[in-house]
Amino acid sequence: MNRWNYINKYVNKREDLLSLVAYACLKKRYLTPALDLAKVLKTTSMGRKNATYITTLFLMKRLILEYIFDDINLNNIKLPFINDNLLGIVFNYIQTKKVKKEKSKIIIFDRNKKYIVFPNKNYNIVIKEYLNNKLIKKEIFW
Repeated sequence: MNRWNYINKYVNKREDLLSLVAYACLKKRYLTPALDLAKVLKTTSMGRKNATYITTLFLMKRLILEYIFDDINLNNIKLPFINDNLLGIVFNYIQTKKVKKEKSKIIIFDRNKKYIVFPNKNYNIVIKEYLNNKLIKKEIFW
């Protein structure tokens, strides 16, 4: 939560440290604070790659919200494939598989897994992952 201290201290000096703070935010699923850091990752190749990864995840979150509330078609949107983050995995399912939509929930079935995706009252994305109908993971993307 002290990201601005790091941003102001290390901008244009230590993108490796700023990237580390950004990935710490992602580990806590704080996409918005990570996005603040992504804005200043621009002077090194690795910094630019990290910024692209972070902004892609944030865009996926925003597009899922639009899909839920405004029923936009996500099939024609081309984004990098992200398979190491639950939000990226769910976004890919929404684009490529038949999903079930109930009011403001998305239900995805894949073999013995089920994902339920919905916004909370603060318009964050909540993803519940079930294996054999047993909840194994719940993540909230802020």
